[in-house]
Formats: sequence, C-alpha cells, structure tokens
Amino acid sequence: MKLIVPNKMSEIKLADYQKFVRLEGDDEFLARKAVEIFCDLKMDVILQMKASSLTTVTSVLMNAFAEKPALTQKFTIGKQTFGFLPSLEEITVGELNDVDQYISDWSQMHKAMAVLFRPVVATFGNRYEIEKYEGSEKYAEQMKQMPLDVAIGAMLFFWALGKDLSLATLKSLETEEEMNLAPLLNFLKNGVGLPFTTSLQEETH
Repeated sequence: MKLIVPNKMSEIKLADYQKFVRLEGDDEFLARKAVEIFCDLKMDVILQMKASSLTTVTSVLMNAFAEKPALTQKFTIGKQTFGFLPSLEEITVGELNDVDQYISDWSQMHKAMAVLFRPVVATFGNRYEIEKYEGSEKYAEQMKQMPLDVAIGAMLFFWALGKDLSLATLKSLETEEEMNLAPLLNFLKNGVGLPFTTSLQEETH
C-alpha cells in the first residue's frame, strides 16, 4: 500500500485542519486522527499499520507544520482565482468587524478568509481588483478548500498589520498557543515514542 502524506502545509486544506484542531485526546489518539484526516485513511486501516510506520508518517506531518508561511496574495480553487485585499488600509468598517469576529476562532476561520480573499475581477500588471464585499457567507464554504498555508499566512499578516496600525478591535494572536497550533505541534513533536524504522520512500510519495 502506498500512503500519500502531506509534506508541505500547502497540501493541507483549511477544512481538514479545522476538523483536527477541535479534537481532544492523548498523543496516541491525536496521531491516529491526524493520519486519518490529513492522509485520508480509514481508521481500521490505520490500526493495521506498523507502529513504526505511524511514527514515520507523523514525522512527515511535523515537518509540514514547522513552516512559517508568508502572505500569499492570490490562490486558485478550481477555476476561480481569489485575491487578498489589495489594501488593508482601505478596509471598511464592515469588513474589519467581520474579520475581527472570526479570525481568532478556527471553527470560523473560513468565514474570516472569505472576507480577506475574494474573486479577482480585473488585473492591471502586478495589480488586481477583487469583487466587492457582500458578506462572508458568500464564499465561506469555498474557503474551506483553501490551502492551510495561505490561511495562516493571511492571518499572521492581518494581525501584524493591525498591530502596526493600532487597530484596537483586533484580538491579539501573538502566540502559537492562541492560534491553536500548539495541540498539533505538541503531539507531532512528541511522536508516538517509537523509532523511525520505516523508510519514508516506502510510506510516502
């Protein structure tokens, strides 16, 4: 059996991380659920894996989540290209209020991303124009399919710029713990207590 393991954050969907981050349990449980969610593998198959193979897979995932993504201005879902707000300094009160409401809650992150990213309607060299904001619900479901690195990069950029602009309504997201990345990173760093005896080439491609 060949198992496809994401080795970059860009290969993980926002929706999958939202599924994972709400879970609670010990390291063994979280390791199995990570493989189930991020590798799209059924639990009965996971339980038949060698313990050393599970360790290897979680090691690959750990490397993916060690990334510190920068802002991605444009990305594509299907045939639709979405662009980040061209100028956050021109963000409207309504947009800011909606982002502030959702961006510190991973279960609502797709709604925050639907504010920050909207379809590109025109391009002018390196510049572009995005669709007028009509509420987060319009593209929220599509945002669940966006790459996780794009979501995190936008979130960090928005927070950093908001801090620089002294936007009092923005919630502080200063630590990984407050971003809820800590649960995943902790169990991946701890692994499952077994040596890496299986070749990555055998378990991934």
